[in-house]
Amino acid sequence: MKRYYILHYFDPANVGSFLLVSLLGLILVLALVLLIAKLQIQRQLKEETEEKAKKIRRKKHQRRQYQIVESFYELVFSGTSILLFLSLYYIIDERLPQISMYWEKYQDVVLLVFIVLSVFLTSWLDVVLVKLTHLDPEQKASVRLISVFYIVLILLYIRFIYEDTNYDGLILYFLTLTVGRFLYFDFTVKSFLETMRGVLENLPLLVIMSAYSGFVCWYGFHVGFLLKSNGVILSTFLAHLFMDCSIFLLHKTRILKHVIRKI
Repeated sequence: MKRYYILHYFDPANVGSFLLVSLLGLILVLALVLLIAKLQIQRQLKEETEEKAKKIRRKKHQRRQYQIVESFYELVFSGTSILLFLSLYYIIDERLPQISMYWEKYQDVVLLVFIVLSVFLTSWLDVVLVKLTHLDPEQKASVRLISVFYIVLILLYIRFIYEDTNYDGLILYFLTLTVGRFLYFDFTVKSFLETMRGVLENLPLLVIMSAYSGFVCWYGFHVGFLLKSNGVILSTFLAHLFMDCSIFLLHKTRILKHVIRKI
């Protein structure tokens, strides 16, 4: 069975076609985002009468475009990191019955360690895989909070569409993390409102990300590249790996920078 999975997922034809679809989907998503941004700046420039003011607004617009694109990348990286460790959690829970005695005792601790490790992995991806230079720490924090909502959506989808009750505990765990991000021991109204503002600003990214990953996963399951037999959560993680590769390839072409400069 293991040999079957290896041959299936490393078949050049399967890998090539799925990567192409992931890349095309990414290009379509970013093209839509940049088109909306272009329409917004054109409307704003009409309101400006001085040429100097127009140049300043264009520079601000370019920076904002970079921030939106990099926020989307950060959301993909964060989602991948969390899904990696959730996949490991799933494998240990479902495929390693020989350690069940220890697993039942320490699984909550292991899950906490996995979540912490996912944060470090995300930080590594947004520096080594694609260096994100236009996002400040506060913006990254807001995007990573959105990624928790994104993971909850994935788990809810698996829970109700596939009627898999094994994820009930994980859903509750991530919802608790989300609430804790808003209401911690020494929170203030100001900090709560700032966190809420960051969430609202990035909600469109959550919608776009859900549509993009939903399409990639649907295609993967539809053509038989992603397999339900090895776990939906694991297949979803594999889809995100291809999304990461698409971001890396598109970044290396530097096409996006030229497009943003032209807008």
